[in-house]
Amino acid sequence: MKPETPSLQSPAETRRSFLHKTTVAAATVAVGGILRTPVYGQNQAPSPGRVIGANDRIAVAYVGTGGQGQAHVRSQKEHAAANNIVQAAVCDVYQKHLDEAKAIVGLADADAYTDHRRLLERKDIDAVIVATVDHWHADVATDALEAGKHVYGEKPFARYLDEGFRIYDTVKRTGRVFVVGSQFCGDRKYHQAAEWIRAGKLGPLVWAQGSYCRNNQKNSEWTYPVDPGANPGNLDWSRWLGRTPKLPFEPARYFSWHKYYTYNSGILGNLLSHTVLPLLLATGNQEFPRRVSCTGTRKVSTDREITDTTHLLAEMPAGLTICVAGSTVNEVGLPEIIRGRQATLYFASGQDKVSLKPERPFAEEIDPQDFHGASTSGDLALLEKNFFDCIRSGATPMANVDLAIRAHTLLCLAEMSERLGLMLYFDEKSRKVKTGEGRVIKPIGYDHPTPRTT
Repeated sequence: MKPETPSLQSPAETRRSFLHKTTVAAATVAVGGILRTPVYGQNQAPSPGRVIGANDRIAVAYVGTGGQGQAHVRSQKEHAAANNIVQAAVCDVYQKHLDEAKAIVGLADADAYTDHRRLLERKDIDAVIVATVDHWHADVATDALEAGKHVYGEKPFARYLDEGFRIYDTVKRTGRVFVVGSQFCGDRKYHQAAEWIRAGKLGPLVWAQGSYCRNNQKNSEWTYPVDPGANPGNLDWSRWLGRTPKLPFEPARYFSWHKYYTYNSGILGNLLSHTVLPLLLATGNQEFPRRVSCTGTRKVSTDREITDTTHLLAEMPAGLTICVAGSTVNEVGLPEIIRGRQATLYFASGQDKVSLKPERPFAEEIDPQDFHGASTSGDLALLEKNFFDCIRSGATPMANVDLAIRAHTLLCLAEMSERLGLMLYFDEKSRKVKTGEGRVIKPIGYDHPTPRTT
């Protein structure tokens, strides 16, 4: 099946002109008095979004239906009745993934798209799950928000710093619900920790630590087999590349894109976002980082551009220091801990459990406490349910956009620090990145050269 529209050459400009044309076309139809009630598969201009009542069914679409995208499709199919949703459409640039998702849900051909912009024309779509390759997160999310849709955007929040702020600003302007997809943010232990910290049980926060470490037996993390059937006839390679440099069709890059800086930040975005997001959530008062330093090495796994071992250190404005490590060649990580002047929090690995233990000088003033949540740690369905509940209620999601932009800024500065060899400072008001001497640093982006060595 061929792509429905020509591939993007200049994504931002093309989307603007595309949305303008569809809006004008819809206006023309409306003037003619033949604007019909939207049905699945009908092309319509982007909608400002309907008001969803407590009992209204939410129509959900999925953009990106590879591994994680299909995990959402299957999970939400299982809980569709409980969440009162209908799975209305799917979109992917690879026909095989598109057909698989369509079959799981039981959709017609008219509900399957290779261009997300066509999907977003549909006025019946209320919410969009974005599970594309990282460098498409921002474009799809902002397009969906502009079309009046609520968005669940898979982690990492976006590929680069400016893209994250583009999503953030669009969420604030449109008022749509946004959830960043790190399912560990649904663990009640982090929310309980935040309550204890806000209540002053830890006193001033001192430092926190966490990690995401594993060990790939074949020493080739994120190397996936190439589907022999993939070809330019059933995979829109040019569109998949999007804003990244144009290259001839290379299946290995498509299936193992995690190994290339062009498409992702490696351990930082793929693994440590799952550590930084809930750790910041647990502090009870999420801040932008004041300064960040990061080192990374690639001495064990050399079949990639990204590092196989990464360490970051971040200082927050209120005085908290965060130390986070990640590795794909050794699975012994750091226990997840938040230390305060008066007490320390210990988070159980793989369990929704946290313990508060007073520091020795304050043992007579503070009682030890334990909390054990009822859910499984990292329950994807729980965070999805929270997304749908917040669409109906207007409540703030567990993994909301304010948390997302702060974690995103920390992780982006970490990547920049490691790749540029600098300790970097962030100015929250101006959104500028600076060195210790005050020199403004241009954030890295799609035009930044890939490092030859690390």
